[in-house]
Amino acid sequence: MPHVELASGIRIRYDERGRRDARPIVLAHGFSVGLEMWFPQMHALSQDHRLICWDARGHGGSSAPEDIESYTMPALAEDLRGLLEALDAVDGAVIGGMSFGGQIATQYAVDHASDVHALVLSDTTTRGNAGTDPIRSQEYPEWAGDPGMEGCRRAMRTRPDLTDALKDLQVPTLVIVGMQDGMILPGLHRLDGLPRRRLVRFDGCVHGTSSQRPGDWGDEVLRFLADVDAGHALGEDELI
Repeated sequence: MPHVELASGIRIRYDERGRRDARPIVLAHGFSVGLEMWFPQMHALSQDHRLICWDARGHGGSSAPEDIESYTMPALAEDLRGLLEALDAVDGAVIGGMSFGGQIATQYAVDHASDVHALVLSDTTTRGNAGTDPIRSQEYPEWAGDPGMEGCRRAMRTRPDLTDALKDLQVPTLVIVGMQDGMILPGLHRLDGLPRRRLVRFDGCVHGTSSQRPGDWGDEVLRFLADVDAGHALGEDELI
């Protein structure tokens, strides 16, 4: 797969499909996986859009700097910015992500709201005002010594709390969550402040809706984007 070398020295692996003159859909993967997690959605999402999936630093075929402190959520969002600038895909992009990738997408949307056409937040929420993330603060011996995994865990633990910033974010946003996702549901209310939001709850799903119901996940994204483009109301909450 191709790579982009950013001005920062970070090398980002990506996969690109669909027409280059179509609107970009850009998807960030979950923690400890890579862009391959989007394979089940790639065909459907690339039919009428320019689909770009990418590996965050520390993952897959992208760079994994040894300096753990270089991994921050704003830095990961700027890696995404650099990738899109290199691919001439900044303007009017749909930015999305799952869990850890959703955190990157949220940070990017707050930092670059005027360039984002729509936002897709799957299985993710803001940090809240707690000092640490209790789940990501657990010890995982299997990742000890892996700078990518340790660094991205640090980025999640120390990410800025964007809950209040979302109240001013006028970007149409699709929020997807599993009805049995014990990791995200307790903090899902922190996304209530999004002014232009559609919430879709997937029945029977725990964390990772896109892998458990891949066809439905892609269909909901495409339906949402069609409604955004048509100017339809987005505020309904749905259970599917």
